[in-house]
Amino acid sequence: MKRQGAFYQLVFHFNWATKNRAPMLTPTVEARVIPYIAAKCKELGYELHAINGALDHLHVLVSLTPTILIADVAKNLKGASSHYINNESRLNEILYWQDGYAVISVRQREIPVISRYIQRQKEHHKLGKLIEELERTGE
Repeated sequence: MKRQGAFYQLVFHFNWATKNRAPMLTPTVEARVIPYIAAKCKELGYELHAINGALDHLHVLVSLTPTILIADVAKNLKGASSHYINNESRLNEILYWQDGYAVISVRQREIPVISRYIQRQKEHHKLGKLIEELERTGE
């Protein structure tokens, strides 16, 4: 990315779990929370590359500008999404996230590979073909 007077490539993979690893990311919740988080990323100026999860955790791959604090990304997305599901979505399901999260920096050239991994989350978990570094959730 380029901003006047600056060049940066700040790509981060976030992963966080549901509270107590409870299976709260049901298909119903997931169908609402993923588009919500995608819209929130756009609103907050995060370039979203991929988002997906399993029943008990969520992966988010984003590019950020240097003015965005990494800790704020997790705080903003986790807080807004659980508030939306619990208070605004009119679903009869709940969503609570664990306190922590995991984040790793990613090279620009790794975006396609990690995006595919995120998009195939359910398949990877079903087959047990996981990338351990990407599955940490900060627990």
